[in-house]
Amino acid sequence: MSQSLNNPPTLAEKRQLHSQFGGVMQDWSQANMDGFFSNLDEHFFDLAEKAVSDSAQRSYIDAIRELRQSRSELDRRYRDRILLASEQFFLDFKSYQYEFLRTQVRIGQDQNSMELINQEVMEEDLAVMRISHHAENRHISRLKTLSGLLTTVAPVKILKHTDVPASPSILSGALQHSLQDWSGDLQSKLSFYEVFGKHCLDRLDQLYPKLIGVLEKAGLVLVQAPPLVQQRRSRLQRETASHSPGNMDDSTLFGIVALVRQLQDEQRESLGLPSQEFSRLPDSWPAAAPETIVNVIEILQSELSMNPPADIRQARVTQHALKGQLVTELKKTATEQKVRLQRLDQHIIDVVNMLFEYVLDDALIPAQMKVLLVRLQMPVLRIAVQDKGLLTDRSHPVRDLLNNLATTAAHWADEGDYAGNSVYGHIEQAVQRILGDPEGSVDLWIEVNQEFEAYILNEERGARVAEERLSQVARGKERLALARQAVDEHVAKLLPRSIPAPVYQIIDEVWRDVMTLILLREGEDSKEWRKALKVMEQLVDSVIPRADLEERQQQMVKIPLLLADLRRGFASISYDSARAAMMFKQLQHCHVTSLRGLQPAMMKYAPEEQIVEVDDDIQPLLDDEFMRQVDDLKPGQWIAWNTSSGKELRGKLSWRSEVTDLLMFVDLRGRRVAEMSSSELADLLRAGRATILSSIERPIIERALAAIYSTLSQKLPGQALPA
Repeated sequence: MSQSLNNPPTLAEKRQLHSQFGGVMQDWSQANMDGFFSNLDEHFFDLAEKAVSDSAQRSYIDAIRELRQSRSELDRRYRDRILLASEQFFLDFKSYQYEFLRTQVRIGQDQNSMELINQEVMEEDLAVMRISHHAENRHISRLKTLSGLLTTVAPVKILKHTDVPASPSILSGALQHSLQDWSGDLQSKLSFYEVFGKHCLDRLDQLYPKLIGVLEKAGLVLVQAPPLVQQRRSRLQRETASHSPGNMDDSTLFGIVALVRQLQDEQRESLGLPSQEFSRLPDSWPAAAPETIVNVIEILQSELSMNPPADIRQARVTQHALKGQLVTELKKTATEQKVRLQRLDQHIIDVVNMLFEYVLDDALIPAQMKVLLVRLQMPVLRIAVQDKGLLTDRSHPVRDLLNNLATTAAHWADEGDYAGNSVYGHIEQAVQRILGDPEGSVDLWIEVNQEFEAYILNEERGARVAEERLSQVARGKERLALARQAVDEHVAKLLPRSIPAPVYQIIDEVWRDVMTLILLREGEDSKEWRKALKVMEQLVDSVIPRADLEERQQQMVKIPLLLADLRRGFASISYDSARAAMMFKQLQHCHVTSLRGLQPAMMKYAPEEQIVEVDDDIQPLLDDEFMRQVDDLKPGQWIAWNTSSGKELRGKLSWRSEVTDLLMFVDLRGRRVAEMSSSELADLLRAGRATILSSIERPIIERALAAIYSTLSQKLPGQALPA
């Protein structure tokens, strides 16, 4: 099978792919697992020697004994598991999704007890997630190549790199599966994962190139997202990485769930969470299937879509009522069907409730956008109940769309434009499409997100063009202002205190512009600039009365040359010919008068003096915290501020002048919103009328989970899990 496979491979081709792909995985496993078990044995010995108590030492000695007894069985189970992953991926993808990709609800020996995973199981899951994420980050490029090649095989639109059968999460999960019968304590299990991460997952660079070679040799074609979408995603990933706190990762959900479990009724009430009605259902009832919860969510979503909130006040009231109504309806349904909710489902409902409570309280998102986004609460909850990975997988399609919508909303300023082709209109259309899907399909989230990303990329491209034009205009205006300032200084030096009105009119209305144009085009060191200065001097000199006849004769010879120079200057700026003729006629009268030895009618010329009011306490304002914030502001950063009329505006710093201290801000579409000086912006910050939106690019899900974890940690001090 070496031809290029542009179409999905046949069953026979899939069997051959499984044979080759699974064979490479088995070879890699055989080459590394022996060393893994040997290193683990030594690791247990080291821990036993360093144990601070007899009981701890005995537990590690017991672990060594059990490892040696069950080593062959553990090895066989692990290899069987990864071979099964390859087989089901290529030959039975639905089974692969169910067995390897769905979030497992861990239960105890009593199969009727569907209690939430206990603390030890949670810590084990956390350890597996951590070594998987570390390996994924290290091998991300080859993992994406694998997922791109395998997309042709998998019956899904987009195959995430975490879902390929050789991903670190699948390999770590295989080890976790093989340890189901391990009788040792938690610390010994955690040692398995620690050594596995260092000895096996760090050596995936020995596995992935071979797997890629197998797939390419088989003729699979690399499937990639459209270039524009890839470009935007890579930028968002960089921004996410730069804003993510070091102690917060996807495992935050585990810490949140652990804290939610411990909340008492009064603490839940203070957090806006409904009471734990579900805990009063009989333990003997069987666990409710996810479909039971989904059916209730569908009914509530349908009712909400018939009467959506119109403003932020209604949105808060609706969201609060919805939380209570959901609990009531779920309890009613559970009682009727004599089933009980799994604790994990209860806590997922709590987390999603808090997530959208955060959306409503988020200072970065304008009120009207919050009203739109909060309508996605039921669709998000519906998928979260069915797919627990939504809240732990940063690349989950639902999170992608929600993050994109919220980030775009945060850059939007409410100027009353709600048309269908506006930013608001496109976000509204995306929300409506999700709400209108009766199936709650993740594929629709992917499709809507791709279309929305394409729209935003097109908007960003247009905004960049508009922004560049504005910057060019701003730079041109700055050069013009500086040139005018230089001309004004020269005019002030050359003009006498008294001057005939026609001469002043020519200099003020025309020659200033002539000199400014020359200064911009040719510069201050050019002969054209020196010539323009000389013409102005000659013009002023030409109207000074001459008492001596010989001087008058010399002046009469110079005047035609002066007029020729003036006319060339007038023409260079395309000055109105009729008005120019009138000016030259008035100048002629002045020349006639002065050549007769008389004084033309004079006007007093006095340059306007700049009046500057200086605050007695101006020194502290030069380098206070607000001025430093403005100085640290970089192009591309966003701010929000209120005008004197109370209207909120948002803008991105597009250009900062290093000469005139001018800052120019543009909106989401690259249109100029405002120009202000550093001092003016610092004043707005001091007055509390402006805010630097420092977290505006950080995805809202990450911000929300971090904020929820922080809030719960404050409610339950000393109970937070280490992140």
